Amino acid sequence: MIAAALLSACTKEIDFDFHEEDPVVVIEGQVTNEGRWVTVSRSRSVTDSVHSRCLPGAYITINGDDGLTTELTYDEATNRYFSPVPGEPGNTYFLNMFFEGVQYKASSTMPPAAIINSSEFSWMPMMGERMLCYEMTGVDPQPDVRNYYWFRMHRLSHHPHLKDRRQTAPFSWDLFDDRGCPPGTIIMDWMLMSEKQMDEDDEKNWDRILYDGDRVTVTLMAVDPKVYNYLSELGSGQYHGANPHSNISGGCLGYFAAGSITHADTIVFSRDNIEDYHKKP
Repeated sequence: MIAAALLSACTKEIDFDFHEEDPVVVIEGQVTNEGRWVTVSRSRSVTDSVHSRCLPGAYITINGDDGLTTELTYDEATNRYFSPVPGEPGNTYFLNMFFEGVQYKASSTMPPAAIINSSEFSWMPMMGERMLCYEMTGVDPQPDVRNYYWFRMHRLSHHPHLKDRRQTAPFSWDLFDDRGCPPGTIIMDWMLMSEKQMDEDDEKNWDRILYDGDRVTVTLMAVDPKVYNYLSELGSGQYHGANPHSNISGGCLGYFAAGSITHADTIVFSRDNIEDYHKKP
């Protein structure tokens, strides 16, 4: 499966620059196999270069079908509300939050994780050029059910071009489902940029170019359909001027997701080690 938007917006930064005239509350929360966290901020203008800090003062609990209720505590050092208690696939989790006299509520069901079998970079021929492609294969945990995934790539670079640039947001991200994949398998081919653009090394593309020595990590998060739809709208809205429809009640922006996370092996990027693309069977 070749990811959509092959030649445009391939390195979407998930900075949540919402389109609002007046600031509104933005809530981003997750329950995963790695713990529970929520951030609370306010929307800002797309022209505002100051990155939001998590706001203190919220009372947040998350409870699940298993009967366990967890209160999240504010941690200024990590800039979020957090609990290390992991979620379990199959459970539905309920967010309940009070902030500045307003109650916010949401629910999300945690799907099972997809095991990643392999991941690598390759060169794919396209329209007379060679495109840098990231290939990933994995195990579909529910072959008879439509499953949805949120793919995020981070890179840590010490290249001189990037020494003073923020690298906390994902280098690249996208969404896909298991339609078109062989039964029991997930396959994703994600285009990054052309070899020609990498050779030209134009300053406007520095944030999009992978350089030798960059450490590349990828997470794959299985999400429920509501979260998938929200993130799809978010990606479209960043280019068409619309805010996505939140799955959280109370009059806010943002999302609440219960999901299962798996990690691909870290790759130290080297163009000399990249081979030509071979289509998976």
